[in-house]
Amino acid sequence: MTTPAGGSRDGETISALLVRLRGEIELTLATFRLEPGEAEAVLQEVLFMLIYRWDRIGDRELWLLSALRRGCLRCLEARGALEEAPP
Repeated sequence: MTTPAGGSRDGETISALLVRLRGEIELTLATFRLEPGEAEAVLQEVLFMLIYRWDRIGDRELWLLSALRRGCLRCLEARGALEEAPP
């Protein structure tokens, strides 16, 4: 498997991507200190978008982690706790 400059790997499956990024996904969710239900909802939304857009995403690793961070920020904003967001 080759790794282009952007970080996505040719032929990598969604499950392989998630296994590879599990630590970074967990760290991102922990960094934003979301409640377990909030974290699950954000992750489900991001995974749904990832599956839907899989063939159109160039750098899947970057897209996934960026979308997850944006989802966490939206969640904090919705509960009025955006000032608690990490830098």
